[in-house]
Amino acid sequence: MPERPSLHVRIPPDARHARTVRDALATFSSLHGVTKADMEATIFAVGEALANAIEHGGSSTDIDVTIEIDAHLISARIEDHGRGFPDAPVGRAPLPEALTEHGRGIPIMQRCMDSCDVESMPGRGTTVTLSRFRRSGIELHQEYRIGS
Repeated sequence: MPERPSLHVRIPPDARHARTVRDALATFSSLHGVTKADMEATIFAVGEALANAIEHGGSSTDIDVTIEIDAHLISARIEDHGRGFPDAPVGRAPLPEALTEHGRGIPIMQRCMDSCDVESMPGRGTTVTLSRFRRSGIELHQEYRIGS
């Protein structure tokens, strides 16, 4: 079985570096024919995972981001080596109230991607694994027409 094309980016846990990941992901996606809708959803979800790692990780250790793309699937793994937390979310998280300042990251990731898995261990860090089946332009058009 051929190896899946992958991109690995390591950044310091500082919001100024998140754009580097988003730009690299956009370029990598376009090189592999990812539709604009798939690219935008993935960039948005990865951005949320990065924001959580930066804000809540509590570590000066770099954050690792790995993206893999094949003909059917886009997957991303965001791993920090920070403080972690004891109870990783299970199931679909509800969106918080409209005026709530925090708590949107995981619900947004879940809605942008087909799969969102969060593994965390106190004192060892958190890994978020995201995946999204690639949609074709025809499928997207049909989805919007049906949903109208």
